[in-house]
Amino acid sequence: MRFDDRITFVQDVESYYDPIQGEYVEGEKVLTTKPCNLSYLGINRENELFGRTDRVTMVARLQRPYQKRVDYVYLNDDETKKFNVMRRSDYRKGVFYLEGING
Repeated sequence: MRFDDRITFVQDVESYYDPIQGEYVEGEKVLTTKPCNLSYLGINRENELFGRTDRVTMVARLQRPYQKRVDYVYLNDDETKKFNVMRRSDYRKGVFYLEGING
């Protein structure tokens, strides 16, 4: 299996009070990019896992598990299209099921 695609995990950090600076520090995005294998989930499997067939779901497979909190992801460094993590695989922590976010 080739891991020639890239997935960027985005974690939004909220603003917080820094007592050393004496003021609030703006939140920032923490970006982590990993190699992955991307594919579409078939209609039959989509129906088995989620009980619907009206949406397109991407499957991202990583070489190693990714355990950190994820708010949303970008695929192949295209920051115009965001994807929600619908589900992580229980037995393989490196498999993510992604659904596109409109707007």
